[in-house]
Amino acid sequence: MTDTSTAGHGEHALPASVIEILSRSEVPIVFADAGIDDAPLIFANDAFCRLSGYDRDEVVGRNCRFLQPEQGAGPVRERIRAFMANDAKTQDRFLISNVRKSGERFLNLLYMSKLRRPGKPTLFLGSQFDITKFTARGADAFDDALASDIQQINALTSQSGWPMLSSTATLASSFETIIQAKLND
Repeated sequence: MTDTSTAGHGEHALPASVIEILSRSEVPIVFADAGIDDAPLIFANDAFCRLSGYDRDEVVGRNCRFLQPEQGAGPVRERIRAFMANDAKTQDRFLISNVRKSGERFLNLLYMSKLRRPGKPTLFLGSQFDITKFTARGADAFDDALASDIQQINALTSQSGWPMLSSTATLASSFETIIQAKLND
């Protein structure tokens, strides 16, 4: 993998303490910057790189759409756009078909949250969970790890005046989303 010491530049930069937590996380995490045209990724951790099969330097600077199949993601893409455009909505989750670098398809449970910084562009935190081979234990581990990571990020970012608007209710409902998706198979 490549260097994780920086993520974004100037007003688009993430604090080093946040990068450190994200870099250690076993949960696939990315940050995209709404202040840059097409909201490209400014950070991707090693867990995301393992999930997607791409190296960090292949993903940073690109919009996450590169993970979508050739024919697109379907209606979920519009739901994601609506979430990003809706200032009142601070978090959501989406089931989306994605493709790894190898060409292998996987069903991605994408959790998105907005990180707002005074006078600076909104950042989008994206966390992914491959539910293709879903197990209840795996879903619980994902929710626990993500909740812990978000708690640490919130502690650091709130000191800098970057309130991250998220809740454990959304994390808890991830399990419900997985079950519903499996029931619809």
